[in-house]
Amino acid sequence: MTSLNTDVEYERITRILNSLVKHFLREPTSKTSGKDVKATDLTLRQQQTFDFCIRILGSRITPSIASDEIHVSDLIKKKLIREHKSSSKALRFTNLFTKLQSQSIVTRKWAILYFLLSVSEQSNIGEIAGSVNNPIERAFAHRGLQDLSKSQEFERIKPTSEELKFERIKPTSEELKNRFIQNTLPIPTLSSKSSKEKESLPPKTILTKQLAILENNNEISEILLLRDIVFIFQGIDGQYIKYDKNSSYIIDPKAEISRSTRGILHRLSELGRLFRHVNDFVCTNVNDTSIGLVGQAFCYALQRELTEYYKFIAVLEAQVTKVTDSQQVEHNGLSLKRVLAWTQESLLNLRMMSELVDCCKQKRGGALVSTIYNYTNHGDPFIQQFINNMLEEVSRPFFEMLQRWVYGGELEDPFEEFFVACDPNVEEEDLWQSKYTIRPDMQPTFISPLLAKKIFAIGKSLNFIRYSCHDNDWVITNAGADKVLKYGDIIALECSIDATYTVTSQRLLNILFTKYKLKEHFTALKRYLLLGQGDFIQHLMAQLGPGLSKPANTLYRHNLTGTLESAIRASNAQYDDPDILRRLDVRLLEVSFGEAGWDVFSLDYHVDSPINTIFTPHAMQQYLKLFNFLWRLKRVEHDLSSAWRRNMTNARSLYQIEELKKDINTSRLVCSEMIHFTSQLQYYILFEVIECSWDELVKDYTKSGDLDSLIEAHNKYLKNITTKVFLDTSSNQVIINYFTWRIFISYLTKLKIIHTFFVRVTTPDY
Repeated sequence: MTSLNTDVEYERITRILNSLVKHFLREPTSKTSGKDVKATDLTLRQQQTFDFCIRILGSRITPSIASDEIHVSDLIKKKLIREHKSSSKALRFTNLFTKLQSQSIVTRKWAILYFLLSVSEQSNIGEIAGSVNNPIERAFAHRGLQDLSKSQEFERIKPTSEELKFERIKPTSEELKNRFIQNTLPIPTLSSKSSKEKESLPPKTILTKQLAILENNNEISEILLLRDIVFIFQGIDGQYIKYDKNSSYIIDPKAEISRSTRGILHRLSELGRLFRHVNDFVCTNVNDTSIGLVGQAFCYALQRELTEYYKFIAVLEAQVTKVTDSQQVEHNGLSLKRVLAWTQESLLNLRMMSELVDCCKQKRGGALVSTIYNYTNHGDPFIQQFINNMLEEVSRPFFEMLQRWVYGGELEDPFEEFFVACDPNVEEEDLWQSKYTIRPDMQPTFISPLLAKKIFAIGKSLNFIRYSCHDNDWVITNAGADKVLKYGDIIALECSIDATYTVTSQRLLNILFTKYKLKEHFTALKRYLLLGQGDFIQHLMAQLGPGLSKPANTLYRHNLTGTLESAIRASNAQYDDPDILRRLDVRLLEVSFGEAGWDVFSLDYHVDSPINTIFTPHAMQQYLKLFNFLWRLKRVEHDLSSAWRRNMTNARSLYQIEELKKDINTSRLVCSEMIHFTSQLQYYILFEVIECSWDELVKDYTKSGDLDSLIEAHNKYLKNITTKVFLDTSSNQVIINYFTWRIFISYLTKLKIIHTFFVRVTTPDY
């Protein structure tokens, strides 16, 4: 059946080519020395032209342009527009080309258009016709075909070097015949009875001699090279191409391979080298748990891409096997050049994977994700899409950890790949301040510092609510199990994080201000440690005054505690929340030799979890420092008031002594100035400093968005107070100026004068 089809195709091509040659060589009868051109001469030209056409069609030389009929039609239209000023010819051609495309019977439209374009691009017909003498050449010149040089003999049997360049495969006689039949290139002969036709060699003889020439060629066939290339693509050494220790493939120098073929093989071997590099990395690390979950996801993504590559190799190997079984390389079938074109996409993929492998060898977790993400800034959309697909797989473990942290406060990071770290040795009381930290090197670049801070605060807030505020039910209810975070839309991720951050932070602040009465604690510290509750402080000082004048080592804490409770019951402090009053206590500082009770007495305010997160030990130390300063100032005011009362009581009897009138007046003036100074200083501290700072604190914690901002507002409140009352170490330079020192020196001098006066007045021998 196959032989019958071959014969039919043979006859069809013979008939068509015969008609074409006769058509082009048909000329009007011309006079040569008064005689007509003989019919035998015309038949001889037909036979010679026919043989030459068969030789051209039987060769494997193909045009150097792509088989694109649209491109050829565009070239024809440009030529028509260039040669004719009007566009009517181009429009007419466009109409004809549209009709040609609609014809399904014509299968080789591109060849027809290319032939017509080649004919039209020849030299001027008149010049060609006048420059040739050979009848055959003159006939072709008259038809607009290329000149036939005399040196190109139609009886030439031996192929030229240009033809041998394209004959890389050793075909058999049957293969050669099939190739001609497939490409509509048969080698028939025309029946002719002329003597010159008999002298010409028959086509079969020509084919036999050409086959002998090809068989004597020792060049390695393309089929064997294709088989080697399939092995190279799989990282396996071939027969002629071996893998070298320098991470490259070497072609056997003894192999008979042309230079152009070697260039193609070198380009194709790059695919095998890249495959070995990527595959070695995957095989080495796919089961290595030390690279972490993100690293294993990276290996899985590479393995997925290699699987697609394996599919391509399977298809290619099937094509090579088909060609090998048929022992021929078809004209439109598989070849090294076609394989080179087919592998361009796989080559680009493997280049990207190899680059990622080299850059990510020492990376883990978020750093690995950041390294891959940086390649998304590439201008090539193909590379961007490839990297995005890769990131979708590689970042999956990271986003799973992110999802559990954001919606459940759970940190499952066995290989320390997440940008949030947890210290299990930290106690619950320091959960907010010290238990969790940020690893900057594990923070992906697509997560901004502000977004990372919100993510960090969300997880801390959830754990604070669960373990410090003991509200685990709310955390479980709002766990967000139905929400899935994945790489892709960064804007949607930011919106989701912002919404969760707002809800979680507001819930935490609401618990602190309602369940744990944070506002009442702020107020209590202001009233009792910053001496804002005036009646309580007056009662306490009046009751503790005699006892605190004694040496410090004679004081007992339980006695002072009882006095404190009496002062509470005697003032409006008794109406405060019992939980607030329970936290108020007496504290005795470390006793040194020679100190009085005034020097070691202090009030204390007990704080526990979770409010100790705001009222940290450092903050309570600041409150203690402020209380000691204000307490001593209050003591000076109390002593000055007592001195003023004694002075007024004894002044009438002392005025009878003339020598004391001047001293008494001086003491009155000094005492009044001291009272005025202490009153103004207390006013400045209590109203200008504490009250103004308190107003700022109330505004700040009212509009605070999370616990961190609340803590920052409280620290700012304490810093403002300590700085403005000259207790901050950084404000020493403010104190050291002339006017401040003048005030304190005057204060000490006047206090010494008053003390001397009291000694003189109270001495019985005076």
